[in-house]
Amino acid sequence: MTSYTQMMQAFLASKSGDSYQADLPETWKQGRTAFGGLTSALLLAAILNDHDDLPPLRTVQVNFIGPAVDALNVSHEILRRGKNNVTVRAELDSTAGAGTHGYFTFGVERELDIAMDYPLKEITKKPDEIEPYSLGDQAPNFLVNFDRRWVSGPQFFQQSDDPDMLIWTRMTDPESWDKGLMPLVVLADTPPAAFGALSGVRALSSMNWNINFLTDDFTTEDGWWLMRSATRFIRDGYSSQLIQVWNSEGRRVMDSAQHIAIFQ
Repeated sequence: MTSYTQMMQAFLASKSGDSYQADLPETWKQGRTAFGGLTSALLLAAILNDHDDLPPLRTVQVNFIGPAVDALNVSHEILRRGKNNVTVRAELDSTAGAGTHGYFTFGVERELDIAMDYPLKEITKKPDEIEPYSLGDQAPNFLVNFDRRWVSGPQFFQQSDDPDMLIWTRMTDPESWDKGLMPLVVLADTPPAAFGALSGVRALSSMNWNINFLTDDFTTEDGWWLMRSATRFIRDGYSSQLIQVWNSEGRRVMDSAQHIAIFQ
């Protein structure tokens, strides 16, 4: 199995001209395509590898245009470098055509007269107090890279009228546990709670992903992140998905949303 660390090391060493390349291992596939959390992280990895003078990442907009298969190619360009913000466009394509394209905006810190923050989330169950969760044979390939501990809500493939899940998760790769932002981007593309809302769901496919980062401090204990995945809208074959992420101390670090296509 190709670990997250091995995948990233090979990817960053592959630069040729203005682009990077990666071969997609079976263990990072979601159906026939690459797992969206991985392709999003590859876009960001290429940007950060080429630009060490960027301010903290503030927001990301990703479109999953088409399947990313076999040999992956990543390129990027700075669209604007202003006094406060830097916006970068990045594209991951493959032999199947356009794959994952995104806009990444980095912003300087500014002093304000007012500060408002989410309260710390009460941690009722720590990961080491919960048994690991196994999805069995029906799980997508990429989930072998994640260690998951269920806190509350319906489990995957379990029908529920309230698809609202709370899960501890981290990479199975220990070398990633202290790497902060990059593994978090991979992990936060959580399999959506819409799985727990409908019977007979054959497949789900993310169409876009919008992320707001609430901090530039991505530290957490032993690589664990507490993630909420909730669905409040399903209609006409689509679902709007909400995802929030806290670190091990209960500090909220990310707000995000996805639009999901559902196939039955």
